[in-house]
Amino acid sequence: MKIHVLPAALLSLSAFSHASGQDTLVPHVSSEGPALHYDFPGIRVGVAEYEAGPTGGTVIVFDRPAKGAVDVRGGSPGTINTDALRLSYEEPFVNAITLAGGSSYGLSVATGVANALKERTANAGYWDNIRTVLGAIIFDLGGRRYNAATPDEHLGRAALDAARSGWVPLGARGAGRFAMQGYYFDDPQHSGQGAAFRQIGPVKVLVVTVVNAVGSIVDRGGRVVRCRHLDQDGCGSIADRFATRTMEMRSPPRPGPPPEARAGLTAHTTVTVVITNQTLPFAALQRLAVQVHNSMARAIQPFGTEDDGDTLFALTTGDVAVGGLKPIDLGVLASETAWDAILASPPMLPEEQPRERIDLAAAAADEFAGRYEFAPGVIATVRRDGVEISMAVAGADSEYLAAGNEVRLRHIGRDEFELQTGRADLIRFDRCLQRTVCGFTLNPGQWPVPAVRLTN
Repeated sequence: MKIHVLPAALLSLSAFSHASGQDTLVPHVSSEGPALHYDFPGIRVGVAEYEAGPTGGTVIVFDRPAKGAVDVRGGSPGTINTDALRLSYEEPFVNAITLAGGSSYGLSVATGVANALKERTANAGYWDNIRTVLGAIIFDLGGRRYNAATPDEHLGRAALDAARSGWVPLGARGAGRFAMQGYYFDDPQHSGQGAAFRQIGPVKVLVVTVVNAVGSIVDRGGRVVRCRHLDQDGCGSIADRFATRTMEMRSPPRPGPPPEARAGLTAHTTVTVVITNQTLPFAALQRLAVQVHNSMARAIQPFGTEDDGDTLFALTTGDVAVGGLKPIDLGVLASETAWDAILASPPMLPEEQPRERIDLAAAAADEFAGRYEFAPGVIATVRRDGVEISMAVAGADSEYLAAGNEVRLRHIGRDEFELQTGRADLIRFDRCLQRTVCGFTLNPGQWPVPAVRLTN
């Protein structure tokens, strides 16, 4: 007797869409893939993800409380417990920091970590034993995925349980699971979680960042790191992009309605944690946060716009009391480390395979025709026209398909098609019982967007 298993992407979507929502999600924890390995005792990092999003969270845990400061800028940041860092306390009291996707909903990751730490603390109700967890979030919902799975308290607990020393996963991991950048130049590209470590003498600096910026990541040679269309010069220079953009600004405005006012939360944010072991008074720690945050405008351009909600935490474990660097030199070291971390955030991409058109028989085309559900109320209709098939989505716009627009699908493999759009996204139809088509996955791989076939 054969047992037929629904593909994991469709199973997770089906459970999330049609059952009770968040409480059906199962955290995914893994130590595989690219990672930074560092030597900084007393700091542990853990990540956990919901593949049904996909989305995730990252937790940085201190074995002993750390002293902290924060620098918040941009149009609409999302943070928790940052007001306490603005009160100039010289006493260390930060036990952990969380970074998460999910916009405001993702702040509950910090709550999950705080409650888990409370359960592990003797006499947890005593005022000096209160566990303080800071948090910041990115927006990874909306157009990049149709579902509303978000990091929550359960995911925060899973990330804390997975925390270990000397390791930070890179790319599409943790809070960077579905991070993107490059929107200002209408060239959105996947980014993710980056980290870097540097040491001079006894002074250590660790930086962890999640880049979800409206701007583009730029290397130390002034070149754009990722782009949609490569030429003989790669992605070209950021200076050339700005020159083109400013020339466009000189053109007469196109007729039409005035631009809409921003309604609220931004869709872009870079959240960063800078940790050193050098003892610093609060004023110097706050200046370190400002200096490093300013420096990040070299690596992400433009940076700190009204469409970003950037937040940077600066912390010290206070282990090096003598023989340290001057504050300005420590700021330079930390700034260079932050640039390293940003450059480490774009995930490794699989080598792109050539796509050749394959003729599709009419009978085969009928296999794929039908209605598919991305999420409740978001329906993709696939129809056949001769030997061609097309797709239209109703219920929500996305970065892949505008609602109501019918798009042709080019056949490139047995169950694989290419959307005939500027993005040329891949669609893979999934087979289940009796090898019949039971759904499809848009962009199969690290950032799958699944849809389940409807029976009616």
